[in-house]
Parts: sequence; structure tokens; C-alpha cells
Amino acid sequence: MLEDIRVKTMERLAAKEVAVRKWKDDGFSPKSELLFIQYLKISKVCKVSGNGDNGYEVTEGADRHIVNLREKKCTCRTWDLTGILCPHAIKAMEHKKMIPKKEIHWYYSKEAALAVYKHKLQPVRGEPFWKCDPLHAIEPPELVKLVGRPKLMREREKDEAVKRQGVWKQIRKGKMMTCSNCGEQNHNARGCEKVIFI
Repeated sequence: MLEDIRVKTMERLAAKEVAVRKWKDDGFSPKSELLFIQYLKISKVCKVSGNGDNGYEVTEGADRHIVNLREKKCTCRTWDLTGILCPHAIKAMEHKKMIPKKEIHWYYSKEAALAVYKHKLQPVRGEPFWKCDPLHAIEPPELVKLVGRPKLMREREKDEAVKRQGVWKQIRKGKMMTCSNCGEQNHNARGCEKVIFI
């Protein structure tokens, strides 16, 4: 089971690395690129007015957002939380003649993705070839004396008495009763009609 998981993980990591190598050299992950294109389309309907520094007021319909390019923040908080420029930041950068795509966080780059898949799971020989060092054996934990009176009898499982009928529990159902007084069956000594006088 664990061996199958290890092999599948090893193959999946190799396949992911192959997929990342197909990205454009200066590109970002396909999902972040797609999100950036959507934000770029939204930014076309925005209006911007700047304060001559790094502060911009961007209007999107009835909403107004403040963008600070120096701190890389917008009041919509999309840029802060995701690292991908929001439509307001894109509009502010275009107003300042900057290239918005260069400001996407490095985390989404091809270089970062390749760094994730750089470390490989190495193949392992079969269990018969494993070397077991006795020094690496796991010792049992030390016994700790618990507070309170120790139990004299161990706790049995729920259906353990039924499993071991001969030892702990005799089921009387279906057994024939024998009288200890006269030796006959179907009654006991209490209900015996033959009274023995001494």
C-alpha cells in the first residue's frame, strides 16, 4: 500500500516537472496568467486619477479604490492577498507607463515552480535488500506507574466472552438439565419428587 503511494508520488512529481518546463520562459503558471488576463479586461472599464506620486484613485463603476504602487497595495486587497495585480493596480500602472505583468509575484513564476519539483523521490530496492541496523531499533516506551488502584482483571473485548465460551461463559440454552438428587433429566434437585431420606 505505502509502496504504491510512494511510486505514484514519484511519477506524479516527474510529470508535474515536465508540465512546468512547457511554460513560457518568462511566463507564469497558466492559472495566474488566465486570472491576469481577466483582470486586464476589467481594467479597461476603470478610470484612474493620480496624485503625482504613487497614490492613485481608481473608479470601477460605483466603487472607488485607492492604489499605492510603492507599498504594492490596493483597498480591494486582491493584490495583497494573491500577489496577482487587481484591475485597479493594472490601470494605475498603465497610467504610470509601467508594465503590469512584471509586478506579478515571483511565487507564480516558472523558476519558482521548477524549484518546487527540483527535489526528487529516489527509487528504492525491494524489502529483502533493506539493511536493518539493530542500533536503529525502536525501544518500547518506559512504563509509567499510573495513579490509583491497579486493575486485577484485564478488560475484555465486547464479544470476547462469546468467542471463548469454554473458558468464561457456559451458555445453558439448549442443554439438558440433570437432577443431582436422582440423576434423571429435565428437572433439578429443587423440583425433584423423589425425596431421599437419610
